[in-house]
Amino acid sequence: MAGEFKLSAILRGHEEDVRAVAFPSRARLISASRDSTVREWTLKSPSPPLYDDTIALQASDWINAHAISPPSKQHPEGLIAAGGKETIVYVKQPGTLSDQDPYRILPRHAHNVSCLAFSADGSKLISGGWDSQVFVWDVEAGDVIAELAGHTMTVWGILVYDEKYVFTACADKMIRMFDINGKALQTIKGHTDVPRCFCKIPEGHWSGAAFASAGNDEVIRLWSLDGAAMGELHGHEAYIYSIAILSNGDIVSSGEDRTVRVFRDMACIQTITHPAISIWSVASCPETGDIVSGASDKTIRIFTRDSERFADAETTKAFEEGNKMYAIPAESLCQDAPFAEKDLPGPEALQTQFGERDGQQLFVRELDGSVTAHLWASARGQWDLIGTVVQGEGSGSAKKEYNGKQYDYVFDIDIEEGKPPLKLPYNLTESSWEAARKFLESNQLPMTYYEQVANWIADNTRGARIGQGASAAPASSGTAAPARDPWGSENRYRPGDAASGSGGRKLPQRSFITIVEGNPANAINLIIDKAKATNDLSKEDVKSLQGLSAQLQNKDDPHPSTAQITSLLKIVTSWPPKGRVPAVGVLAVCAVSQSFLTATSSGNGTILDTLTSAGILKAKQETPNNVVHGIRTLVNIFKTDAGRLIADGTFDTTLQAVRPFASEPESPAQAKALASLYLNYAVLLTSSAPAEGSSTREARAEVLMRDIAFMLESDSPHAAEADALYRALAALGTLITLGGDFRQQMKMGISGTLHVAGTKPGAQRQDTRELMAEIRDELR
Repeated sequence: MAGEFKLSAILRGHEEDVRAVAFPSRARLISASRDSTVREWTLKSPSPPLYDDTIALQASDWINAHAISPPSKQHPEGLIAAGGKETIVYVKQPGTLSDQDPYRILPRHAHNVSCLAFSADGSKLISGGWDSQVFVWDVEAGDVIAELAGHTMTVWGILVYDEKYVFTACADKMIRMFDINGKALQTIKGHTDVPRCFCKIPEGHWSGAAFASAGNDEVIRLWSLDGAAMGELHGHEAYIYSIAILSNGDIVSSGEDRTVRVFRDMACIQTITHPAISIWSVASCPETGDIVSGASDKTIRIFTRDSERFADAETTKAFEEGNKMYAIPAESLCQDAPFAEKDLPGPEALQTQFGERDGQQLFVRELDGSVTAHLWASARGQWDLIGTVVQGEGSGSAKKEYNGKQYDYVFDIDIEEGKPPLKLPYNLTESSWEAARKFLESNQLPMTYYEQVANWIADNTRGARIGQGASAAPASSGTAAPARDPWGSENRYRPGDAASGSGGRKLPQRSFITIVEGNPANAINLIIDKAKATNDLSKEDVKSLQGLSAQLQNKDDPHPSTAQITSLLKIVTSWPPKGRVPAVGVLAVCAVSQSFLTATSSGNGTILDTLTSAGILKAKQETPNNVVHGIRTLVNIFKTDAGRLIADGTFDTTLQAVRPFASEPESPAQAKALASLYLNYAVLLTSSAPAEGSSTREARAEVLMRDIAFMLESDSPHAAEADALYRALAALGTLITLGGDFRQQMKMGISGTLHVAGTKPGAQRQDTRELMAEIRDELR
C-alpha cells in the first residue's frame, strides 16, 4: 500500500484565489486565478521541487476555468484554453508570453465562462457558462460546430468522456449526457444539490463506475455510463469543487471544508487540511501520481507520496504550523446547533478517543480555555491539530443567530411579494464572493446577481473587523451593520436594485438608455487576426481599426472616423455571417457617437438600411449574436439628437425588422436588446412632443404596444430574462402615460398582458413587482 501524501512544494505568485490547476507533466503545471492571469510553472530543481513561473495569459478580468489539450502533431506541447468574466475563451500556445496574441479568441458566450474541456485529440473544445449555454468549438477553425442545448441554469462542469460522449453539470441539479455533435441523450438525476465537477474512471476500477460527479451536496457520486448509480463516497463536510483520478485508481477531491481528500475502496483514506477556506481545484500528474491544489489563499500546493520529492523541513514545518494556527470561526463548525464550548472534552481526549473514519473532527477545550480543532488521520492512528476555534465579531447579543448558527450579519433579501424575506448570513471570516454564491445557489436565484450581491456585502461590511463589537443596527431589525443600515429599516437589499435603493415612481421613463458591453478591443484584435490570415482587408483598413482600439476606451464617445466606420461596414456586409459578429459588436459601441451617424447616414440610406440589407437582422442565423449587436446599434443611436431623428424617421421599418424576435427571441441577450429598443422608442414618443401630433403618436404607440405585448406574452424562456422583462414593462408603462383616452383604449389588452407577464420568474423581482403595481395604478 502506498504511503501518505506529504507536502512537496508551495507555489506563490498569484494575487487572488487560484481557481483552476492542471498538472500535465512532472515538469509543468498550469494555473488560473481570479487575478486575471494564467501562469505556467516550470520545474527548475527536482529535489526538493522548485518551480519558476511565467504569465501565459493576462486577461482584463477574473478567470474561472482553464483546460489543457493533450500533445498532438500540430501542437506538441498541447494548448491552453481559459475563460471567465470577459465571456471570451482564449486559446494560447504554451511557452508564449502574455503580450503575444492568443492562438484563438472564441467569443460566443453572453456571460461568465465557468468550465472548459478539450476532446481527447485536442481538436475540439467544449465551453460552458453562466448563460446556460454549452458550445462545441472546432479549435483550428475557431468556430462553434455544435451546441449542447437544454440547460436552464448555470453550467458548472463538463466531462468529455470519449470521442462521442459529453456530460454536463448544471445548477438545476441535473447531469446531462450528449453526443458531442449536440444530440441530447440522457438526463441523470441523483444529486440533491448543484453538481459541479466530474472525473472519468478507468475500466476495471474498484468502484465499477464509468465516471464520478460531485458538488454542493458534499457527496461524490459514482455512475455507470448509462446513468445508473454505482455508489457514494462520503467524507467532505461542505461543497466539493473538484475531483480527479490518480494513476493508481485513487479518487482525490477538494472543497469548501479546507481539505483535499483521497478515496480508495469506497472509503476516505487520507485528509489533507489546508490553511485556506476554499480549495477550488485539485489535479493529478499522470507521470508521478502527485497531486496539486489551488486555494482561496492565492497559493498552489503540491503533494507527493515519493520521499524523493518531499518538501524540505522548513517548508513542511511552515505548512503544518499554518494549519495549526489557522483561525476557525466557531459558527462554521456546527450544522444544526450553536457551538457549545462547555460540552467539549479536555485534551485527554486526544489520547483516549479514536476516530471512526479519516477526516473525522474532534474539538478539545484546552487547559487555558481555548478550543482547538483536530482531524483523525487513520493511516497514522492519531489526531492532527488543524486550527484554533475563534469567535467572530464579538459574542452574545452582538452576534445574530440563523438556523442555529451564529453570524456577524444576517441580511434580509426581499424576493417575492407576500413572502418573508430570504436571509443572507455572513461572517467577516468569509469571502463576500462565496457568501453571495452560496446564497444565490441555495435559493436558486440567477447568477447574474453574483457580482452585485458580493459587492453589496463588501460595501455594507467595509471597515468591520473580527473582534470588534457589532453596532448601529436597530435591535428590531435583526441585522447588524457596520455603522448604519444604508437601506433603512424598511429598504432591504433587493437583487437588481441600484445602490440608492428603491423608492420614487418609475413611470414614465424619461431617459434614453444605451447598451455598451463587452470588450471591443478584443473584438478588434480578432478582426485584425482574421483579416491578416485571409487578406480580406487592406493595410489601410487594418491600420484604421488598430487606431480605433484605443479610442474605444472612451465608451461615452469613442469618436470613430468615417474611415474606421467604413472599414467595419466592409466586414459587416461582406464577411461570412459568423465572422461578422466582432465587427457588428464594435459598430454597436460606436453608435453612441455623432460621428457614427455622420458616417452611416450621409448618403441615401441609414444604418438600419445597411444592417437589413447585409442580413444582420435576419432570424435563425448560425449565431444569434449578429442580431444582438445589430439591435444594440439601433438602441445606441438614441444617445444623440441626430440618432433620435433617424430612429423617429425609421420607426415603422425598424419595428418591422425586429418584430420576429418579439415572440421568438433567440437568446436572453437578444431579448434584453429588443426590450431596450422598445423602451427608447417609448421615451421618444412620450417626451416633449407637440400637441398637434398626438394622433400620430398614439397610432405609433399602439403599434409599439402590440409588439411589446408579443414579447411579454411570449412563452420563450429567453423573453423571461429578468432585465428584458423589466425594460419591456417599463416601455409599456411609459406608453400608457400618453393620455387618458389612449390608456382607456388599451386598458383591456394591457391587463391581459400584465397577467401573463406576472407569471414569469423575473416578475418576482422586487423592482419589477413595483413597476407592475405602478402600471396597474395608471390603469385605474
